[in-house]
Amino acid sequence: MQSVFGAKRGRWGRKKQRGVSPIIATILLVAITVVLAAVLYILISGLTKGPGSTPIGSAFSMGTINEQVAGSNYYYNATVQEASPGMTWSNMIFQVQSAGGSVLNTATSVTVTNAAGTCNVALYTFSTSVWSVPASHCASGTTGGSALVGAGASLQLLASATLTNSGDRLVVVGQSSYSGSAIFNIP
Repeated sequence: MQSVFGAKRGRWGRKKQRGVSPIIATILLVAITVVLAAVLYILISGLTKGPGSTPIGSAFSMGTINEQVAGSNYYYNATVQEASPGMTWSNMIFQVQSAGGSVLNTATSVTVTNAAGTCNVALYTFSTSVWSVPASHCASGTTGGSALVGAGASLQLLASATLTNSGDRLVVVGQSSYSGSAIFNIP
């Protein structure tokens, strides 16, 4: 006489040995392959947008850079032509590069003046790559790196030597939600 537990143990053992039917296995493999192919396509095609994905060149533009000399200081002035809404000065850093792409150490700072030309808004120091509040700044409003970039604002780059060598340029590098760089030739 066989016990009830012995019969059940036999059925359970046979169920463990049975697998998924070949048709269902094929459908599952095809479905997994399609899902993986779709994910790979989305990642490669750039349909997803991550941080730092707005090109700085399409979000910020300046006019022609002009040179002025005062004693041993060289000033390079330009006006912001356009900037994305909500863009702040801390969304970018500056570099001065030679035609070969090497960073020049003659640039000292960039001072930003508001569109009205009445006061300084932000100061960028090349040696530290930091935006700060300038000594003579606006009495009201946001200043420093958190100030908004607006059309009509003036930039004045200060250098200890001339930057008018053939091919010298001001490079604006995007930070946080901006990527890439924008290049402005120094005459």
